[in-house]
Amino acid sequence: MKYRVTENMSQEITIQSDIAGNSVDADNAAIRRLLNIADRRADDADGIRQKVFLILRNQEVANVLKRIPLSDDIADKVELYAYTTEDLWSMEMLGIRPESNMRLDREQISIDSRQFVHLVLFGMSRQTQSLAIHAALTSHYPNYCRDNSLRTRISIVADSHEQFRHFQQYYRNLLMNSYRRTVTIKGEDVQTVTLEPKYKSQRKDFVDVEWEFICGKSDDDVLTYKLHKWAQDPTRQLTVAFCYDDEARNTNEALNLSPQIRDIPIWINVKDGVAVGFINQSELYSNVVPFGNTDAQLPDMSAFVKMGQCVNYAYNKMRQTTEDEQQKGMVPMAVATEIPSQDELQALWNNSRLNTAKRWSNIYSAFTLRTKMHSLGHKPDQWHTLFAMSEKEIETLSEVEHNRWSVEELILGYRPTTPEEHAEIQKDISLRKELKDRFIHDDLRNFSELGVDETGKSVKRYDEAFTRSLPLVAYIFNLI
Repeated sequence: MKYRVTENMSQEITIQSDIAGNSVDADNAAIRRLLNIADRRADDADGIRQKVFLILRNQEVANVLKRIPLSDDIADKVELYAYTTEDLWSMEMLGIRPESNMRLDREQISIDSRQFVHLVLFGMSRQTQSLAIHAALTSHYPNYCRDNSLRTRISIVADSHEQFRHFQQYYRNLLMNSYRRTVTIKGEDVQTVTLEPKYKSQRKDFVDVEWEFICGKSDDDVLTYKLHKWAQDPTRQLTVAFCYDDEARNTNEALNLSPQIRDIPIWINVKDGVAVGFINQSELYSNVVPFGNTDAQLPDMSAFVKMGQCVNYAYNKMRQTTEDEQQKGMVPMAVATEIPSQDELQALWNNSRLNTAKRWSNIYSAFTLRTKMHSLGHKPDQWHTLFAMSEKEIETLSEVEHNRWSVEELILGYRPTTPEEHAEIQKDISLRKELKDRFIHDDLRNFSELGVDETGKSVKRYDEAFTRSLPLVAYIFNLI
């Protein structure tokens, strides 16, 4: 059999491609099983769909299934979540779950902080790509709003620049609008090319993640020196992960790092982590963490869906305040104040307007809940005690939310409007939707440069309203 099917107590079905053999055949068999489930499922009068978690081996197929709408005959019966095992490991290692011990921002990064997160990935594997993109989805901090040079940095090291081509092509809209650098190390000779965002000369910076593609090896003297300097930098929260397809290479290169570099977290991707885990018992290697074990109990994807449901509830309960209400001092958008039941969360999630892409957008927004709360100085066990934020915190985190959303949209394949397209929108606001349907978004710009939507009202109001909802969202998630 080229797939495995499991069903839990909530009657959620998981279909996983066989990890052995041909990946194309395994994914095709898993998708064929999904179609069979949809075909045999009767229409439900209550609009309840069958939750299906589809764990594929091909990352691109999983990515596409997150953004395209399902045909009506399938969408009416199935609530689909497609992803890979590498994605699950990325979610685990990046500490998205509130109770997780892992995280890139080990110290609080507040508005006044001078620190930034730096993730260095060795090897251009599927796991590398997933970690890089999930880090870009989650690592957004308020100090960038004060100083645009304080961007999260993601460095990928590979044996040749050719190995970067696929990743750079697939995520070209993200990279073209980011600061990025290519580095070639040949002995003591280092060649560096720095590229700026496409519209740097015409608009303010709006992507808070920068990229570095390094052609070299972990034992190159130049790279060893840089890793040492990075590890000693008090403004840099550094994490290093070895994710080559060669597991022996991952272990060997990680354990051969200079002792001065071992004070920072070092992740090793191995299918069997017994040896690395045994070495981890030594104080000298206590920072070395194995991940990728095929027998490990990974977090259930349904936990992340529940996080997304909390975000969706906040958006559904927003409403535009009336002119009379605003004259009495109310903000432009009223937000939820009541604790929803599980049934209400699920009912809103079942809304026919909430397609697959919008569900994932809510889930991705929930991914940063822990980071935002940490930036405010709140630990997960304190989430139920946060009842309000200051206007300054709301203003800053609204911008952080826009920055997060911008990176998400670029990852999904949207691009910013050109200056000419933006000018046309100023003449005819209805063009916003037409362009958006073609994956061209006029709101992909700095928060300070955002304009109005088709209603003539500021698009910032949604970021601000969601930010005002954060205490409630955190409180709700603490209950479920």
